[in-house]
Amino acid sequence: MKIIKYIFLLILITVSANAFSQSDEERFFYGANVDEDMQSVTPDDSFSLRGIQYGVILTPVYLYEESDDGKLGSYIINAKVWGKSYLWSNSFLYIRGKNSYMGTTNTEGMYEGVESDNVADLDLAYLSANFAGNAFNISAGRKFYTIGTGLVLNGRGDGGEISWYGSLLSMKALGLYTGLLNKDNNPYGLSDRDIADGAKRVFGGGTITAAFLNQKLYLFGLAQIDQGDEEDDAKTRYNSQYYGAGLEGVVLQNASYFAEFIYETGKSYISGSDEESTIAAYAVNSGFNYYFPVALNPAFLAQYAFGSGDKYRRDYTSSVRPLNSTGDDTGFIYFGTFSGGYALKPALSNIHIFRAGLSCTPFSWAESMYVRKMSLIGKYSYYMKDKKESAINDAEGGLEESFVGQGIDLSLRWQIFYDLSMYINYGLFLPGDAFDDEGARNFVMSGVNISF
Repeated sequence: MKIIKYIFLLILITVSANAFSQSDEERFFYGANVDEDMQSVTPDDSFSLRGIQYGVILTPVYLYEESDDGKLGSYIINAKVWGKSYLWSNSFLYIRGKNSYMGTTNTEGMYEGVESDNVADLDLAYLSANFAGNAFNISAGRKFYTIGTGLVLNGRGDGGEISWYGSLLSMKALGLYTGLLNKDNNPYGLSDRDIADGAKRVFGGGTITAAFLNQKLYLFGLAQIDQGDEEDDAKTRYNSQYYGAGLEGVVLQNASYFAEFIYETGKSYISGSDEESTIAAYAVNSGFNYYFPVALNPAFLAQYAFGSGDKYRRDYTSSVRPLNSTGDDTGFIYFGTFSGGYALKPALSNIHIFRAGLSCTPFSWAESMYVRKMSLIGKYSYYMKDKKESAINDAEGGLEESFVGQGIDLSLRWQIFYDLSMYINYGLFLPGDAFDDEGARNFVMSGVNISF
């Protein structure tokens, strides 16, 4: 494929992104907690299944954001170099390095003074081996670890995982440590000390899964131990345990669904003290898709998600509760990923999220395979608080009102070649009664995935 084709496509995407106005929070550097759009094209399909494989993945991303807080234009260039070597039958070693460069093209308002940054890190490095006719898998090293839908845990760490796959039952056990990740590329921080020193957390847990009649029922448990430094009279450690159950599957041939319930317990602290609070929080994540077997492959999408709130909390990105708070800490805080709207980017804490939308492949009728793999997605979101006395995210929407607002998300996905894909995401958030006269937020993110 000629390089000029890549350059032309990148210019086209950048021009398209500038056609929208945009806004969001100050989260401009995307690490492990990314939307699935940011995941690279799997390179394995373009190589043989044995021997040594290697390649480069480039992911240029452009963002422009605009809200009452100001304007920001920025770009992120992710470069990943990977290698994969088969060692013996059904085993391999995978290593991937990553360099992320973020630059600022335009600033205004609260974003003035934002500087460019570059982060290099060992992204992945692990050994995976199958045994007993692929019934057992053992993997160890720096890799992605996931529990359930990925809400409680879905990110990189250094550790190990053992899986057993049976015809009816499957089991998985995992353990990992996050303190060795580059502190600028570590998404597990909840306190100022976490951010400054790198979040030193230990995770351990497992899943039991039963499969039957195109359905899957699973139970899981996960413990998180905070090993960060703290003062004796101003403790900040957040130790939590998660217990959950999920059900997913296909019904009526064209309909699929998933539903997951999570209960969180553990210990947190009151800000600036050594006084403990008992965590008693919970969350729900569920969705339903119906595919219509007609031209353009339309599908109806629906989602409901909920994370409990605490009326005393003002910030769900913090490990501690405010002074003068009493009773249990009922604010749900997690360490995985959740996508609930591009412009608001809601954390699943103190919020009800109702979403519905449609998707289609507008050129599915075309003879050319290069345009058939284009899809369009549109979603509407409605947001409400669980506890109106508390804010959402990192102290947003602090007025004592339940209605958070509404959102619209539009996406274009295009798998042009097996090694080249692109996407454009647009999000609009219209603040509700919980916000004090704040204007609409607009968000655009566009990028390409190029795999060599």
